[in-house]
Amino acid sequence: MWEEKVYKQNMHLSPIGGIKIACFLKHGVGVLTARRTLPHYTLVYVTRGEGSYRDERGIDLPVRAGDAILIFPELEHWYGPASGDSWDEFYLVFEGPVFDLWQSAGCLNRDDPVIPLRPMDFWRDRIQRLIGGGTAKSESELISETVALQGLLADIVKAGEDDMADDIAWLSRAKEAVAATMDVRLAAEALGQSYEAFRKKFRKLSGRSPGRYRTSLLMEQGCEMLTDPKVLLRDISDRLGYCDEYHFSRQFSKTVGWSPSEYRSRIARDPKRF
Repeated sequence: MWEEKVYKQNMHLSPIGGIKIACFLKHGVGVLTARRTLPHYTLVYVTRGEGSYRDERGIDLPVRAGDAILIFPELEHWYGPASGDSWDEFYLVFEGPVFDLWQSAGCLNRDDPVIPLRPMDFWRDRIQRLIGGGTAKSESELISETVALQGLLADIVKAGEDDMADDIAWLSRAKEAVAATMDVRLAAEALGQSYEAFRKKFRKLSGRSPGRYRTSLLMEQGCEMLTDPKVLLRDISDRLGYCDEYHFSRQFSKTVGWSPSEYRSRIARDPKRF
């Protein structure tokens, strides 16, 4: 049975366009009808499984985990895993005059609807950074979101170029350095860069600062420790370097969305979900 997590759903868009809905679909089966036509653009990123894409022009392409599918308005198409199988995917539905300009200028190529985007961790992180903030609450947030989507599309377009490959490799090394040292300044030194240059490049490529990435690593460790009901909250905060359990709890709630006690009780009720 498929499961869907809705990250973003905007009832109204900015004058230049934007994201209508963004979701993660687990155990999806693709488009069940033979073909369909949509009035908007859709970006699908497959994270598990394999299948194919076909459209009215006779294009028939294989799709596997790590491939993106870019679907254009008013184009009959079909995509999905083989019959009886399933796959996992992110999908973003978007529309607006700015994206029509992209298409008319040839920046979005209708002839190459399936685009390999690897390594998967890099692109999955980019997509989650874009959609993870929830539904936009103001006109300025809608415009910022649309600009960020254009940034993602620009990087997808140049994904096969050497400079993008170099950027992806650099970010992978940068994340490893932060994880190894848990100190952003030491990570910058390890890569032979100043702190400010490291911080700016990390944020540009990942969509978040290296400090926030470090915090996410700490919270992952916190989640792991919370699975043991015998470990006290003050011990977790000490191990992770927080001055007291209040500051750890506050950061945990901000990052994870639940307080440590709520997270621990949810694990106890349904450990398979975590």
